[in-house]
Amino acid sequence: MALNKLFSTVKKFRDDTRGVVAVEAVIMMPILFWAFMAMAVFFDMYRARSTTEKAAFTISDILSRETAAVDMDYLNSTHDLYDSMSSLDSVGELRVSVVAMDPDDNSYFLDWSHMTGLQDHGLTDADLIALEDHLPILVEGERLIVVETFGDYTPPIDVGVGTISMGTFVFTRPRFAPQLAWDDA
Repeated sequence: MALNKLFSTVKKFRDDTRGVVAVEAVIMMPILFWAFMAMAVFFDMYRARSTTEKAAFTISDILSRETAAVDMDYLNSTHDLYDSMSSLDSVGELRVSVVAMDPDDNSYFLDWSHMTGLQDHGLTDADLIALEDHLPILVEGERLIVVETFGDYTPPIDVGVGTISMGTFVFTRPRFAPQLAWDDA
């Protein structure tokens, strides 16, 4: 008799569905909340990437239209413009280089390269060799303005992605002058 009562109680417990929704909600709500927050962070990350690329293209276009020589003050001003256009929270870095091609051995060489931001080193010949696959073939006497930006995206909420480095690489041919000159003065 006690065994039948025990089986009867277990059967009633198994068939009772009261509170199932509450238990499922307790299990699923943290997962749904994380997924919602992750979607918001991923959207914000792609927005930051988009604004960073648009800022790099804008600076490249500005430099391609320049007919006078540029100096470090000019680059610092374009760096300020980049920081105001980009939606990255960290201070970005901007590197501008002018590249040409040697027609004798079909290799690229630097006219000049300078960087603004936290680090102050321009593009080197070793860096240029690594970038050759990303550059177009140039004719003799033609110059190419290469604009690179560097920055970090830190998500406002930690959903497990951490800080992500975002860099852009944009090249443009000078429009109104044969080359973009550098003024050391």
